[in-house]
Amino acid sequence: MEGRILAIIATRGTSNNLFQVATLVRAATALEMGVRVLFKGEAALKLRKDRIRLPEWAPVYARVEVQLLDRLRAADFEDMDTFLRDAKEHGDDVEFWVAQETMDDQRLELAELIELVDGAIAEPSFRERSEPAFALLTF
Repeated sequence: MEGRILAIIATRGTSNNLFQVATLVRAATALEMGVRVLFKGEAALKLRKDRIRLPEWAPVYARVEVQLLDRLRAADFEDMDTFLRDAKEHGDDVEFWVAQETMDDQRLELAELIELVDGAIAEPSFRERSEPAFALLTF
């Protein structure tokens, strides 16, 4: 599947950032691409079981948050972990990783994160594994 892989490094821990990641995953899998996502820093912390469902939209969304949430509910958006699960299950080759560096720095255990996480990996290893990808997006 070389060249048919999209690699993503997610760094921001807002709800809209995870929503964007899930949307990219769905778009890539609709094109039958593999997807590798590395969540690091604040994005990894947002994957904690006690935080994933908290609405933490970026301040720029404050004035339209009610309308945004209404639109998401109308599109059968239940919650962030369900949306990420649906995005991951939309494709046959999707991996969600958390940066080992974040795990170490924050003293996190995989058990504290949602079950969708495939494991922890050092960022250099993720980048090396992502070399055959046609694009590496970081945001």
